[in-house]
Amino acid sequence: MNPHPPRSAPPAPVRLRLYAWAAGLFLGALEGALAVVVADIRSGALALVCVVGVAMVLGTVASRPLARHLGRRRTGLVVAVLAAVGAGLAAGLDGVPALIGAGLAGSAAGGMLVVAPLVCHELSLRGHKRLMPQAMALGPAGAGVATLAAWWSPARTPTAWVVVAVAALVHLFCALRLPESPAWLVRQSRDVEAFEALRRLHGTLEASVAIDWTRLDAEMMAEQQALTPADLRVPQVRTAVLTGAVLILAQEAPLGAAALVLAPLVAVDLGLGAGAIATSAAVWVGLALLALVLVTRIEQLRFLRVVLGTVVAVLGATFLITGLTLGGVGGAWTIVISLAILVASQSVLVLPACQGAIDPRIPPWLVEAQRRASATGGALARAGVLIAALLVVAHLGASVLYWAAFALSLVSVVVVLLRLPRELKV
Repeated sequence: MNPHPPRSAPPAPVRLRLYAWAAGLFLGALEGALAVVVADIRSGALALVCVVGVAMVLGTVASRPLARHLGRRRTGLVVAVLAAVGAGLAAGLDGVPALIGAGLAGSAAGGMLVVAPLVCHELSLRGHKRLMPQAMALGPAGAGVATLAAWWSPARTPTAWVVVAVAALVHLFCALRLPESPAWLVRQSRDVEAFEALRRLHGTLEASVAIDWTRLDAEMMAEQQALTPADLRVPQVRTAVLTGAVLILAQEAPLGAAALVLAPLVAVDLGLGAGAIATSAAVWVGLALLALVLVTRIEQLRFLRVVLGTVVAVLGATFLITGLTLGGVGGAWTIVISLAILVASQSVLVLPACQGAIDPRIPPWLVEAQRRASATGGALARAGVLIAALLVVAHLGASVLYWAAFALSLVSVVVVLLRLPRELKV
């Protein structure tokens, strides 16, 4: 028996944690705004959701070169300002200007999915608790706050976008309080500034040790290469890429994001009224807090959490079908609870566990390519699933979506169980 059991990882500095949490709250608030818009204007929301989804994908593509050339801090500030301006336009204007504003907010969300992990990784010390799982865990809280604030407002859609703008401004304030990435500064031959950034954030002693790791990170940044078909012939790379694809499937196939965005619309259509919407939003906030507690205390067994999350998603989808069969008020509440279970499976278990899960399995010179592919692929999958879900509800009815959710959750759990059993020990 080991007489010195391993201690839990120390937390990152408060400023850095607040930055990560603000990013997660903004991303969640954007989903909450979409939920309010979909319930408020129904089929008219499809164009706006498409604009946000496409812009998010483009944001993930454009932000990586910006972060490489402008630096992490300046790119993060640009993203936060873009988010605030876009949400402000969507809140204050109608028609095409509102679509432009929503697109700006969506592109900022895509940029945040790229920049925030870089900032959190490069400003943290070795051994600190990982921050992006915490950020993603808080997403439903942002969605719940946006929904609760907007639903009882006389102007629901503008109020929801105001909440998104406030979340973006909070993120901007947190970004302003952080220094530039030391790894990026070293890459620009600005070692003194890199040490000063570390010293400001962690103290002189920690900075003296961390600067050597930072130089190694900067050297590895210079060695990054694009992922090519030839790389896929290497078993280690091919296995990691396939695992990453399975993790994206586990995140998006069970319709966790769609369940959140469509929950207010479903509650209204079922005749449950504001009480069901308030209950759903409050449950989202509670789930986010639970997820935050879990990810700060349990950092291992990521793949086991993914498997458990997909199983819980199957359970939630089964209850969806049960509620559809029951009918009446009991069936309606069963459907609402089932949607909350789908959100829980993603926010508490799957999504936090997937953050950076395959980085250790990727060769160091391909890490940036893998992260870029994961961010863009994840945004593309989420946008596609959400748009498809809206189209199904609009043209085929919610009952078809429930059966589709059941089928997709089954496919997801089967693929995950076939692909990840060897990873359960990690």
